Amino acid sequence: MSVGRPEKPLAQDAGPATAFALELRRLRAAAGSPSYRELARRALFSASVLSDAAAGYRLPTLQVALAFAEACGGDRAAWERRWRAAAGSAGDEPAPAAAKTAHQAPEPRLRAAAVRALLPVPAQLPTEPRPLAGRSRELAAARALTAPADGPVPPLLIHGQTGAGKSALALRLAHELAADLPDGQLYVGLGAADDGRKDAAGIAGGLLQSLGIPAEHIPNDPAQRIGLYRSVLAERRLLIVFDGTLQERQVRDLLVAGEHSRILVTARSRLLGLDGVRRLALPVLDRDESMELLAGVLGTERLRGAPRAGLLLAEACGDLPLALTLAGRRLAARPEALLPEAVAELVRADGLSARLRVGDESLVERYEDAYRRLTPRARLILHRFATAGTTPSVDGVTHASATALARAIEPVHGGSAQEPTHGPVPGSPHGPALGSVLGPAHGPALGPAHGPAVGPAYGPAGELVAELVEEPVEDLLEAVVDSGLLERTDVPGLYGLPPLVGQFARTRPVPATDAPAPGRHRPPDVPAAQRHRVPDERPGLPRHDRPFPALRQETSA
Repeated sequence: MSVGRPEKPLAQDAGPATAFALELRRLRAAAGSPSYRELARRALFSASVLSDAAAGYRLPTLQVALAFAEACGGDRAAWERRWRAAAGSAGDEPAPAAAKTAHQAPEPRLRAAAVRALLPVPAQLPTEPRPLAGRSRELAAARALTAPADGPVPPLLIHGQTGAGKSALALRLAHELAADLPDGQLYVGLGAADDGRKDAAGIAGGLLQSLGIPAEHIPNDPAQRIGLYRSVLAERRLLIVFDGTLQERQVRDLLVAGEHSRILVTARSRLLGLDGVRRLALPVLDRDESMELLAGVLGTERLRGAPRAGLLLAEACGDLPLALTLAGRRLAARPEALLPEAVAELVRADGLSARLRVGDESLVERYEDAYRRLTPRARLILHRFATAGTTPSVDGVTHASATALARAIEPVHGGSAQEPTHGPVPGSPHGPALGSVLGPAHGPALGPAHGPAVGPAYGPAGELVAELVEEPVEDLLEAVVDSGLLERTDVPGLYGLPPLVGQFARTRPVPATDAPAPGRHRPPDVPAAQRHRVPDERPGLPRHDRPFPALRQETSA
């Protein structure tokens, strides 16, 4: 007899339901008393649902009763007759006109035995992409957030910057959870290759087919299809991973808090539009964890012979797991090279980010995917951040305040030429001097960092310098954070630029701020005679007291 879920006490006397449950228990005993976990694998219902069926507090549905009986080797027709007799005695038997026998109309669910013959229990989790170095704190936190509780467990969203190892952590957790979720593990990739085209209804249809629901029984109506998906999730012990989510709309209707199933979501963005989820922020590794990762890729003996080279590489990579993994693979492919010399060659000058490419894995391609989803002004603020020339902190991260960055991108109304400003920005002890970022021809803007500018502004040559919309700098910065290219700090209004993102941004051309934003139309051309005019303030439009107006930045993951 296998060890599994303990038998629930039989109801004292619930009439026909108790008698029917007792018969189910005798059938299970005659089959060798398989565990409810094993029965769940055969019946395609969760162990808790089957255990409830044999508890006798209420009569199970016909589908559950037949699946239980078949899983124990019982005859389907005989057990259907028993169930109908029990339902009739309990007053639950449907009217003859409404009742449908097995030979009159097929049940909406495939017979459990037929499903098992056609499709195995889905086990779609990919292999873990690389050994998970460190992450003991984050993994412990994720386990706690997905542990069984008194009631439904909300989905878990793991978010962090590009290359932080969100998928690796989610897959490690998923493989651990899979042992207690025997009805299947489902995996949906929603990353750059899909580019956000999958919608919730389409995803739900694919998941239902993976669970053995025939296509003819999957509703065409999106709402009904999602309703069927939720119903199946309520009956079974499933694990679902939505990896690389780009937008809230892809998964909003698919996220269900359940007692028996678990849902994991990964995204660069915090997906603040989602309600009822638990969030876990994933930072970069600490230095000891970075060395552990390199030892796993390069070999402990090789790294032990040149620890300074490993520390140099970890610092150059900003302790980013993906960067360390790609760099380690490049070095591992040259076992004959001396590690200090190979590392020095790899991190030379300012081009490490472009050299982190192994096969079809490329850090720059990840950055490009995030960068192209930004609006022109968000690209501009990232570019100016990277070219500010400030001294990085100990961990290689460059810090700047929202105030400094506001001065970095706002042109002067009227296009008067001014010299660049230098020195610390008032109100920002940490921020770099980013005054003349549009060039000396345009000069710095001295307006408030928090106040949105209104209307287009033009330079002395009549060019459109920037399309100034109601979008405070904080909103731009938060959008870049959600793209995975910027870090938030514990200091309000202070942001950090990872070193490899800085290298990448410096190789991009200066963004054309008159280009249309992703998914937006280019504004109509303005006559040359009006290009030096500054539009009047619109009455009633506040400039400084709206810290977070509606975002115009495309949410990216």
